Amino acid sequence: MEREIREFELNFSTCATWGEVYREIKQKLELPDWCGENLDALWDAVTGMMYTPAQITVSANVKNSALLPEIKKIISLLYEAAEEYGQITVVEKS
Repeated sequence: MEREIREFELNFSTCATWGEVYREIKQKLELPDWCGENLDALWDAVTGMMYTPAQITVSANVKNSALLPEIKKIISLLYEAAEEYGQITVVEKS
């Protein structure tokens, strides 16, 4: 029996700091609070702790433009996890 695809939405438009970016990720992807706030920890969480199969919709609109380069790395990581594990679909919206 196949598991139902869960839909998650990440919206960084109200995030002004890195802490807020990672709080958004942890809250919306239902990750534990103790999950680290860096790309390595995010990879481990997305590929090992997050509910799958999943569709993650990401809005890269940001409140603080200084966050955009790192948010693009986060989105790239999500695409890489989707490609490698096949249990995640990533959709970007403007």
